[in-house]
Amino acid sequence: MTKFKLFLNIDKEEAWINSIITQGYRLKNVSWGQYVFEELPPGANVENEVSETAQAENPHSESRNTEPFLPLVRMDFRIFSKKEDFIDYLTLFEDYGWHHVAGKKSEGNQYFERMRSDCLEEIFSDSPSKAARYRRISSNWLMMFALYLPLFIIYWNNFHFPFHSGWKDFFYTPGLWELSGSKFLLAFLFEMPFALGRMVGGIFPLMLLVLAIGYGYFSLKTLYWYRKETKR
Repeated sequence: MTKFKLFLNIDKEEAWINSIITQGYRLKNVSWGQYVFEELPPGANVENEVSETAQAENPHSESRNTEPFLPLVRMDFRIFSKKEDFIDYLTLFEDYGWHHVAGKKSEGNQYFERMRSDCLEEIFSDSPSKAARYRRISSNWLMMFALYLPLFIIYWNNFHFPFHSGWKDFFYTPGLWELSGSKFLLAFLFEMPFALGRMVGGIFPLMLLVLAIGYGYFSLKTLYWYRKETKR
């Protein structure tokens, strides 16, 4: 089963994923808002299946056979520059009973599935550690804001576009609007692709501005969630 969703809030995303799991599914993969779930057969021993998957990836881990349980999913937000650091990070979670389901070292969102019923239901030991996810997300959005805002300023200051004029000003052919008949049609059609290119070029800095504003908003929003979590 595949579902499409977009989330900014990690807690809401976790709750939604686990609500699907309680209906008899297990999360298999997440990519760009696409969530892939696998239906579990009635009476399946989920713990054994998850443990077997972890055993194949980590031969030194111990397999445990207990009562069936739902494969709870928890999320973290981490970005790694080195593959070795990412592997160490995943190994640490494996040791505590959490199997990595989705997420890459440079993507940020990391999804973990509980492998055993005897491990804790949370991947963080305290509220500040859990809240720190939002701080890392906020910093990531802020970095994007700091990247796009200067780009907008550079384009806006160095390129002059006729936003204040009509659409005719995007056509540079001399005397175009004084022509008539077939001569006008041929000249207009010839100039059209270039005019459209100038229009798109004129919209580009506005697109950069919209992106910068969006990233700035996301950064402030997640920072608010971080402060809210720290007060719990």
